[in-house]
Amino acid sequence: SALTSLFPLKWGAKLLEGETVLINGATGVSGKLAVQIAKLLGAGKVVGTGRNPESMNKIKELGADAVVDLKQSDQDIIETFQKEAKDGYDVIIDYVWGKPTELLLQAMTPENIKLTGKSIRLVQVGEKAGRSISLPASTLRTSGIEIFGGTKGMTLEAINEGTEQVWQWIREDKLSMEVEEVALKDIEDIWGKDAFKGKRVVLVP
Repeated sequence: SALTSLFPLKWGAKLLEGETVLINGATGVSGKLAVQIAKLLGAGKVVGTGRNPESMNKIKELGADAVVDLKQSDQDIIETFQKEAKDGYDVIIDYVWGKPTELLLQAMTPENIKLTGKSIRLVQVGEKAGRSISLPASTLRTSGIEIFGGTKGMTLEAINEGTEQVWQWIREDKLSMEVEEVALKDIEDIWGKDAFKGKRVVLVP
């Protein structure tokens, strides 16, 4: 799960120290790790999105500087994205796609072309809110957004280096993951349920 954000941040988007990162879908297992990894890689500000109040408080504890509640009205979501962006997002790791990402892109699209020279690197990783989006041409023309997949820049060398980096952070106690232990005999009862929001289910004998 840690590699799903380490690869996009370090090798795909090539995150620079001090840049602003948005984790769209930060309250899931991978999203919570992404918040921590963005900070470990030197992000200046990390913004996370989510729906569960308890999980959104948790990502603040893990290092998120701000959160965007996706249970708000569409207009409020757009305004919150814009408010937290301030000088703009540099990197977006998207675990959600679907309607929330459409609103995010709308928030990032100016009415007129702005000659700032700034690019926004959006890395598509997951699709929790839908497999497709509506993408107006104006978004690509005027926002500076570049969209690519989570495997960009992934090589055998990067996999080896990334895996070793994750284990090093674990040894140094710099990464944490919430775990819910479930007895193997209860697997039929919990299979397919969404009762462990943001936690990794571990089966025990």
